[in-house]
Amino acid sequence: MIFSFFLTLVSGISLMILVLTVSLLLIGGENVLYDIQGTDASLFAPYRRFLAGRCSDRCPPPLLYASCLCLLMIFLFIPMGSFPQFVETDGDFIVIVFLLLASQGLYIRGMKVFSGEIYQSFDTKELFVLSKFAVTLIAVGGTLSWYALNRGMPGSIFSLETFTATSIWTVTGMWGKMGSAAFLLLLFAASPSRGVTKTRIVDNVQIPEIFDAIRSTLAPAMIVSFFFPARLGLALGLIGFKMYLVDFVSVWFRVMLVQIVLAPLAAKLFNKARDKSPERPGHLPEMIIGASGIIFYMLDLYM
Repeated sequence: MIFSFFLTLVSGISLMILVLTVSLLLIGGENVLYDIQGTDASLFAPYRRFLAGRCSDRCPPPLLYASCLCLLMIFLFIPMGSFPQFVETDGDFIVIVFLLLASQGLYIRGMKVFSGEIYQSFDTKELFVLSKFAVTLIAVGGTLSWYALNRGMPGSIFSLETFTATSIWTVTGMWGKMGSAAFLLLLFAASPSRGVTKTRIVDNVQIPEIFDAIRSTLAPAMIVSFFFPARLGLALGLIGFKMYLVDFVSVWFRVMLVQIVLAPLAAKLFNKARDKSPERPGHLPEMIIGASGIIFYMLDLYM
């Protein structure tokens, strides 16, 4: 019993360390591709700063560490290819939204304590980007859960495993696919990825960069789970360790493509189209796209 608990604990910590490592490498790629401003925006600079443990003249308060931990814990609920979720409950979506909002609150409070000057320099949209993503996830996850319930999809309706085991594209008709496309665009637009938010590097302050790195990878991982859940190893007829390895690498390759290429490109096109409006529409375009996605899914169910 004790050994099993210890093994589970070590496995969970190992997964979170892996996610942190990949996130730092991916955000380095975003720094290079999207000309993020800062002292050192090279590909491996975030990872080198992490290894060096540089965190300015004084260490950040525990609140900032807790905010990063909340984000890392969300990955325990995200399936990695043929691997099941590390943690599964009957209300995964609810737990994920709670962790998002908790992380946001802890980060804001922690930054106020750590440095009022740095906190004041942040843009409001940058500070509350996770809240925007959480609201988007409630709309998308709630609709997909309702759809899964009425379509009789196997698995818990509030679990990401349900949508990785059965691709939403295979069970929807024309209206449902249009709804999926709308939700995909909505998630791209709400993505906290650095290529979308253009977050600058805070010189010599390590924890905000770690938070930004994990935050940037979170939305692409969720998008891949919802809409690009292909299991390559299984499709190639592999079994055992080879299947798990190929699927695991395939998942992270898709996350990389979404984070570095698809999300910034889609968000750029979306923002450019919104900025052409003679009036400032605020969040109206996102609300219209979200409502359209919900309507399309309802039409797919009841027509």
